[in-house]
Amino acid sequence: NVELPESFSKELRDLLEGLLQRDIDKRLGCKGGGAEEVKSHPFFAGIDWNQVYYQKYTPPLIPPRGEVNAADAFDIGSFDEEDTKGIKLTEQDQELYRYFPLTISERWQQEVAETVFETVNTEADKLEQKRKAKQKQRFDADEKESDCILHGYIKKYGGSFASVWQTRYAKLYPNRLELHTESGSTKPELVFMDQIEEVSPDFVPFKNEQCVQIRFRDGIRDGKLILTNSDEIGLKEWALSLRAAHKESQELLGSMAKKAGKIYGTEGQRGGAADGKQLGGSGGGGMVLPGGGTAAAGGGVIAAGGPKNANGGSN
Repeated sequence: NVELPESFSKELRDLLEGLLQRDIDKRLGCKGGGAEEVKSHPFFAGIDWNQVYYQKYTPPLIPPRGEVNAADAFDIGSFDEEDTKGIKLTEQDQELYRYFPLTISERWQQEVAETVFETVNTEADKLEQKRKAKQKQRFDADEKESDCILHGYIKKYGGSFASVWQTRYAKLYPNRLELHTESGSTKPELVFMDQIEEVSPDFVPFKNEQCVQIRFRDGIRDGKLILTNSDEIGLKEWALSLRAAHKESQELLGSMAKKAGKIYGTEGQRGGAADGKQLGGSGGGGMVLPGGGTAAAGGGVIAAGGPKNANGGSN
């Protein structure tokens, strides 16, 4: 018989009394409904259990960082290298701890991840940085005399199952983006500017990352490409350069189309065709020439500079 404080609410008292029933068959959660009996108790009214599952609720009490497993770190004592140097565990010690029950709280796991794991991987990170720096120097030398706008490491979302971030060495040119694998043993993935519909004007949040989204024209690739960078300044530089390259590419393609229209007579073709039909007669064999002229079925030529007859003389 547990005495509960009077300060407890009616719902809390009922919940605790249900959980502390000696008779298992009468105990809350053991009446046939399982965990749903506890979750549906009035004490938990208003709780969204999906939010609980995804750990979205802010905990009512967050222990200070100095506390480990409910014991203050200062009470545990110092573990400096000088204090532990030369200490070795004997077989007798190992036998003593073989069946020692150990409970590691989530807080302790986090502290291990933040300290021990980081220390162990420091050397590996240094080697990785050296390798990347060496590869970057090689790419810098390769692109020294080229028209490369920007190059460097970037992360691309994709892979065999389109579900992982892949590190790529990217090179941006006026007409294309090249995505090289870190090994450089395979051909790069090419993204041509004329395939792109839009480079997102703002960063797009994706998988807890701020990203640049490239949207392709209908029917090209998988519809979009997601790029990000751990360096915020570097990511902004990639975003600005990609937008600028795409804009200049679109303007260049537009001006080329206009020049082609002037050269091959596609500009004003609709109006020229109408004039040519009138001048060429109803034979239907007229050919539209630049400037609105037509070659009639009978061989007469109407040029842009004025009509001429079939024998070459001016009318």
